[in-house]
Amino acid sequence: MTVAHHPLSVQRYTCPVFTCEVTLASHGPPATPFTEVQRRLQALDRRYSRFRPDSELSQLNAAAGRWHPISADLHAMLRHALAVAVASANLVNAAMLPRLLAAGYVRSWATGTPPTAPPTTPTPVPPLAELLELRAHTARLAPGYGVDVGALAKGRWADDVVTWLGPNAAASIGGDVTCRGPGPNGDGWPVNLPNGNVLLVRDGGVATSGTGKRRWGTDGHHLIDPRTGQPCASDITQSTVLARTGACADWVASATVIGGSPAAAHLNARADVHRLWLIRTTNPPTGERRHEP
Repeated sequence: MTVAHHPLSVQRYTCPVFTCEVTLASHGPPATPFTEVQRRLQALDRRYSRFRPDSELSQLNAAAGRWHPISADLHAMLRHALAVAVASANLVNAAMLPRLLAAGYVRSWATGTPPTAPPTTPTPVPPLAELLELRAHTARLAPGYGVDVGALAKGRWADDVVTWLGPNAAASIGGDVTCRGPGPNGDGWPVNLPNGNVLLVRDGGVATSGTGKRRWGTDGHHLIDPRTGQPCASDITQSTVLARTGACADWVASATVIGGSPAAAHLNARADVHRLWLIRTTNPPTGERRHEP
């Protein structure tokens, strides 16, 4: 998804970060210059990329089995991951890295399609709270496990970016969009949805997750079901979520695709989830609403 075109009063900036396109928009001059926002996002990429052996995240994964010092920022991200694991009934579990690797997702998508992995025996992943312990300034992963925050971070960072940009701004990080303030014309920021519609969003986040992209081989894709340890195969192939925050929209979109219709029904009842747009395997696209945005 992208932030739609704006009138001349809106300043816009596009740059590549996290192997995806980042779009920043501000009504009037941004409180933090766009180039500084880009620098901060690049620093986050260096810290959290699982494809960088020297990243803080990779160092934590390499230390699995023992207590390892971590920054306050990573500590906050892991607390968020634990909260999401509980809220999603463990459908979104950050400790999926070994299963991602087993499925073939062993290199950054920017370097080419991952190789087809041989079939593996379904192996469920325990709840994150059983695999990750946190203390002040330190964390410990269970031996044999590693974390990947790719399903959690972009929406959370989009929320951060709009606070840096000012009271009337929008940010899209690889399609995860957060909007703040009344937008260019006072009725919200226009966001292009995957179905071709344009949604006006004021103080909220929009995210899409699905199995149609980042595929390889016959059944390989990046959404792993912790209940099997393999790429998910629910009745929902794509979910777009409008929520109170980008962070919420991000994980709810992933959980809905992984958990299918039962998860969608449960998550749609959350007060911070405003609307779902679902594509199912046997039905045409449908909208499921709690209330109008």
